Parts: sequence; structure tokens; C-alpha cells
Amino acid sequence: MLHDDSDMAGQLERTLIGAYVGAADLGETLATARRVPEGAYDAWFDEWSQTARRARTAGLDAAGRGDDALAARAFSRAAEYWRQSYFFLRADLDDERVRTGYANQRDAFRQALPFLTFVTEPISVPFDPAPLSGYVFRPARANDPRPTVLIAGGFDSTAEEMHKYGVHAALEMGWNAVVWDGPGQGGPLIEHAATMRPDYETVLRAMVDWCTDQAYTDTNAIAVIGRSFGGYFAARGATGEHRIRALVCDPGQHDFTSRFRTMFDDNEWERLLARDPAVDARVEAMLDGSRNRFFLGSRMAAMGATTVGDWLRTLTAYTLEHRVQDISCPTLITEGEGDFASQSRVVFDALTCPKDLRVLSGAEGGGGHCCGLGQQLWQQTAFGWLRQHIGQAQPPTRA
Repeated sequence: MLHDDSDMAGQLERTLIGAYVGAADLGETLATARRVPEGAYDAWFDEWSQTARRARTAGLDAAGRGDDALAARAFSRAAEYWRQSYFFLRADLDDERVRTGYANQRDAFRQALPFLTFVTEPISVPFDPAPLSGYVFRPARANDPRPTVLIAGGFDSTAEEMHKYGVHAALEMGWNAVVWDGPGQGGPLIEHAATMRPDYETVLRAMVDWCTDQAYTDTNAIAVIGRSFGGYFAARGATGEHRIRALVCDPGQHDFTSRFRTMFDDNEWERLLARDPAVDARVEAMLDGSRNRFFLGSRMAAMGATTVGDWLRTLTAYTLEHRVQDISCPTLITEGEGDFASQSRVVFDALTCPKDLRVLSGAEGGGGHCCGLGQQLWQQTAFGWLRQHIGQAQPPTRA
């Protein structure tokens, strides 16, 4: 295992993926994590912040010398390290380290943009109660219409990190890519207190509206990808937004409640839904221990719940039940073998549209949540499938 702490090991893996796109150095990343004892969340923030500052300084030095490629990589690393720094502190969104960590992450990422070899522009899409902030990535400044892939992140994703999860594959095919922070993610959550909402069709509709207004979007070739909990967001969005031509969910996620329903018998579950004070008091004990406070607390904060009972009741609205049949576009469900979040087979069986299911095995290197470190394996699968549904690849054009 990469770290004695299993949660830290999982997050370390997530940063290592950044090495694919110049947003992490393997040695720098491993050395930073090794300095942090198991469960030491404050030290995790301190060490990753220190590494982020060094990377940003390297970026400034490279930019001052005119070394664009080195500047782009250093600022990109700084952004990823800042994102990592506050990860385990997000149960308390008023913690100044969360707010400054997020702001530093966004600022470092935007410092990288002028030095990238493709066109990247910040976007702000009108939405209530807070705009959807994100980025459009294009292989060239020309406004010729191209296939465009919208990539939805998961429970704790930010727009700045989503370029690790498919953006570069789209660019290499000559396509545009768009990422954003929805309610409960990144800027809308941390800066505007806009929490998650289950009716993601409203969010996706706003993003598709924005895309269709851009001259460089081929409106007949818009695809949506959802990674991690984005597998729910993207699918739920597709139930009510039918201008998209293809959908990829990694993994498929049918609902949230069933993961916790088995903790209760029928009577106790009904009492929970009825806000029985005794049941609410019992489930509040689920927050005991720093690990549980992080795991549950960060999810409660993202969904706007102040108690565990309220959070469990909130989860019941996050479902594709009686909706999944409304997805009409061709859909690919991908799954890394052993993905703890997967409900891929449930979603796949319920789909009535043209559909495919691909499982990447641990033996081939694609096992784990969102296919783990096998991101190139996943991209070969997902983007090879997408090319069949939203158009042929175009040779990439340097920005």
C-alpha cells in the first residue's frame, strides 16, 4: 500500500494520476506523503501546502526565464498539491485552511493556463444560487465546430483537477472538453455555500445551453462523461437533457441510499425517515472518531446537512429510480474491478437505450475506484467508444 493510512493511500493515488498530465511528480508526491503519520490530517495540510509553495515558486522562476513548458508543469503541480492539502479538512467549510487551500489551488491552476500548449479559458455559467465555474479546453483557437465532451466530477472533485480525468484524451482527438464545479463542489460550495442537489438535469441543462451558444461546439456531437459520483450526476442529467449524443458513466451509480439502508431494519428506517429523535440520536454517533468525522462530515457539508439523520434523509432524493429509462442516448458504463462505489450492473440492466458495459480488471491494471491508476486504459476504452458515437477523430492542432 502507498501509505499506512488507507484513506491517505487512496488520495495519494489520486494525486499520482496527475503525473499523466504534468500535474504531479512521482518522487515529490511520494516524499510528501511519507512525511505524514497515519491519521494526521493537520500534518497532511502542512506538508502538502509546503510542497505546493515550492512548486509555485518553481513556476514563477520558470515563467521569469521564459520556460513555458516548465512553468506550466510547476503551476499545475502546485494546484494539485493545494487541492490535496485541504482534502481531509472539508467537514468544516469555515476552516480557513479549506478556504485558502481552495483559493490557492484555483489561482495556481490559472497561473498555468497561459503556458499550456492548448487553449484553456475560465468560464462562468449562470445558475442559481451561484454560477457554475469551470474551464473550456480547446485544441486550437479556431472556431470550427468540434465534438465537445462535458466531464462531470464527483463528490469531492474540483474543476481544476478534472483535466486529469479525460480532458487530455479529448484534446488529443481534436475535440473540446468542458469541466465545471456544480452545486456542492469547489467554488460554489466553498465560496458561495451552494450545496448539492439531486436534480442534476437542471445543472446539465445549463451547461449544454452554454455549450450550444459557442461557435466552436458541434451541437450534434455533445457527449457527457461522469467520473466517480459524477456517474450519478451525468446519468441523472441525461434523464432530462436530450441534446447529448452519448453518455459515459464511470462507474454506474443508481442511488446513494442503498449503501446505508442495510444498517437499519424496516421499522428503524421508517422511524429515521419520520425524524424519530431516538433514532437520530443513535445515528449521530456515527461521527465518532476523526476518520468518521472526515468521511461523513465532508459529505454532510457538501449536501447541506447538519446532522447525520438529516443527511441520510437527504440521500433518498439521489436516485435514478423511475428515471433511468428516460436516458435515450447511447450509454457506456465502465467499471474498475472492485470499485467500492459501483452500481454499474444495476444501472446497465435498467437502461433501455443502446448500451455497453466494460469492466477493467485488476489483472490488467484497471481495477479500483474510477479504474485507479489505469487512466490510460480507461481512456482507450471510453474514448474509443465515444469516437463511434460523436464523430471521427480530428488531428490535433497546436494552439
